[in-house]
Amino acid sequence: MLATETVPSPADSAAAFDSAWETFFRAVRHARGRAARAEDGALTLPQYHLLDPLALAGALPVGVLADEAGVAAPTATKMLDGLVRARLVERAAAPHDRRVVLISLTRAGRDALAAKRERVKAVRAEIQAQLSETERDQAAALLRRLAAIVEDL
Repeated sequence: MLATETVPSPADSAAAFDSAWETFFRAVRHARGRAARAEDGALTLPQYHLLDPLALAGALPVGVLADEAGVAAPTATKMLDGLVRARLVERAAAPHDRRVVLISLTRAGRDALAAKRERVKAVRAEIQAQLSETERDQAAALLRRLAAIVEDL
């Protein structure tokens, strides 16, 4: 007797997707929570996301940094207060409009950002190493597709 393969119903497929989605994002939240507790002197993951756009731009307004990091402007301002005290960033009035505050990295900030970038890269490599080449290709395609869908929402 031949074994027959069962094809999941659309409802089963949707439920499996919902479950996988929740499981994945729960794992991401847990990982972000662990990463938010940085070692002494190191940037936390939220600080890294806030400052990373400065690596190429040089200086940006607080609102742009907040948008890029996915946080509200008051949250970004509070985070930046601590980073200014730690001498990792500097604030300056924009030359075109003194009401606009530009944020730039200090030398220590560039060093801290580079160190965190290396740690993020290492974690990504650890994750990739757990996947086969086929799984990495599938994951890359699915992540790009999901990003495009989420951006369009």
